Amino acid sequence: MAKPALAIMSRIPSAEGKSRLSGVLTPAQREALQWAFLEDTLDKVRRLTEFKSYIAATPAGEINKLAKVVGPDEEVIPQPEGSLGQRMLGVAGQLFVRGHSPVVLIGTDTPALPPSFLIKTLYLLDQSDLVFGPAFDGGYYLVGMRYFEGRVFDDIDWGTESVLEKTLTICDKYNVTYSLLDRLSDVDRPDDLLAMTEQFERQQIDFMPINKRTSQFLKFIRRAKA
Repeated sequence: MAKPALAIMSRIPSAEGKSRLSGVLTPAQREALQWAFLEDTLDKVRRLTEFKSYIAATPAGEINKLAKVVGPDEEVIPQPEGSLGQRMLGVAGQLFVRGHSPVVLIGTDTPALPPSFLIKTLYLLDQSDLVFGPAFDGGYYLVGMRYFEGRVFDDIDWGTESVLEKTLTICDKYNVTYSLLDRLSDVDRPDDLLAMTEQFERQQIDFMPINKRTSQFLKFIRRAKA
């Protein structure tokens, strides 16, 4: 059996992305932040030889734009069309079909995610069917699967504060065991970006070296607003 798979779920960075930050960042700044998040996430993943890493990207027709960041150890695979749940379901299914087990999916917009949480996920999957990384906004920044379990992606109102709650209810309904990592913050809204910037300025989060580009972006934004 192939080694565990770790897939980074990512939209191709663009000036249209992260639209909820449009009130505080220009289109060019939003695209730069997306590239910083993606490349910093890749830096974390590349430290972990326990995994075979992938970038699961959308839209599929623009995958060539990732050429400048993809290294020899990563493979880019397309996300299928559909809701976030359908896309995660499709990516997880692809990786299990390839023989990987377990499979872990993460996003790119949780800068506080340490590599140690990914190793801990493998440990927890020895004890549970699924592992979730809860986000403060009610969703989750990580899902790990010991086996393919598509029911946890069904009938979820994605983008709401009840995503994780409803997912865990489904797990309980079908007697699917799960473990939870520590709660972390995603950066989706202006308040999230402000909180991350304040933490960085107070040095409450050690962004270096695993978030080098995000740190540089925050320094640039701070200087621009000074």
